[in-house]
Amino acid sequence: MSDRVVQVAAKWSRRMQDPNFPGAETHFMLVPASELPDGLPLNANPREPQINRPVYRTVSRSLRQDDDSIPGSFHLKHRGLTLVASAVKKSRELHPAGLDVFELHFADDGMYGIVDGGHSYEIVQEANKSNAIPKNAFIKLEVMTGLDTESLVTEIAGGRNTSMQVQDKSLADLEGKFQFLKDELEVDGWVERVAWHEGDDGDIDVVDVIAAISCFDIESHPDRSSHPVDAYRRKKSMLDRFRSDPHRYHRLTPVIRDILQLHDWIAYDSENRWQEIGGVSGSGGKYGHLDMVEKVKEGRSGFEFPFLPDMRSQKRLRRPATFPILASFRLLLVQDKTAESVGRYRPVMWRNDFDEVMELWEAAGGQLLRTFYEHWDTTGRDLHAAGRSPALWGSVYKELAVIDAERRGAI
Repeated sequence: MSDRVVQVAAKWSRRMQDPNFPGAETHFMLVPASELPDGLPLNANPREPQINRPVYRTVSRSLRQDDDSIPGSFHLKHRGLTLVASAVKKSRELHPAGLDVFELHFADDGMYGIVDGGHSYEIVQEANKSNAIPKNAFIKLEVMTGLDTESLVTEIAGGRNTSMQVQDKSLADLEGKFQFLKDELEVDGWVERVAWHEGDDGDIDVVDVIAAISCFDIESHPDRSSHPVDAYRRKKSMLDRFRSDPHRYHRLTPVIRDILQLHDWIAYDSENRWQEIGGVSGSGGKYGHLDMVEKVKEGRSGFEFPFLPDMRSQKRLRRPATFPILASFRLLLVQDKTAESVGRYRPVMWRNDFDEVMELWEAAGGQLLRTFYEHWDTTGRDLHAAGRSPALWGSVYKELAVIDAERRGAI
């Protein structure tokens, strides 16, 4: 019986002997994702890869760095591939980039191959076809050898594929916590655009929806003394807060659709606001080259905006800039003292109406963008650090407050 041999080039590798099974070893490798080869068998994986789901599209964007991930961080966030091989041998072949080359041997009896990570493998292969993987993207391989019983391989495959905990958002959906959000988004036909649980179709993850809404938590952040920075830097914590204190979010129901529309409009319309103020140099013609702006890659369709139906753009403002600007508009949110309380909270309303919010964005958007840019430019030019900076969020809020006061003749 002949082996299938697949060569893998690794940046780093280590080998560990198993303490319980004599002769069994685990080989750990860190492999450039762009070097991950074709031909790794999926015989041992109990699931047929189906990568057209929101969770896998998110992984693909992270791999390609089409999102706001910190460059080069893919291998730190992703658990990689687990394989069972009949042997691993170091090759004498030299790789052009100075990487170590290993031969992975897979006996042709259906027992060997990828036991966990088949979806990830398909995502990497798909990205490699279009040369879309950055050179700093790595993926972890865990290759087990010396496992001579089919039942043990079956247990490993089953255990690896059922060990992932049910995602918190899936539990929240099962508990009915999202129902008031679904009811509200159904008004505009937006409910199908949201992925409410793991494996759900949708253009935007419900966790991102909750993060955007969290920017308007005027209970915790009523003024310029503190800001909802965690909505950007720790959005998972916003889901935790949502599950533990849903009334805090339920009280925002009257303005939820407005918030989501404003979020998408800021991301879409920022180019117009930037051009209107002449950018930084005065010409305003370099918006598409700014770090805070994401451009559609060549050969791909334009960005969609889930809460701006039928609108597309070749550019959009990135989340580190969008979120502090979005959060500054909580300035126009007030308690509705005539409405019935939701738990221990009063529902909210706009100071006047949503038209005033949109008018203020049109008047102030350019200056808010410039405030973000100047902070980024003078504090190390790190986009993600700027998005996580309470000082930056405070500067944007104060700038909006001044412009709003001037427009109302208050100063």
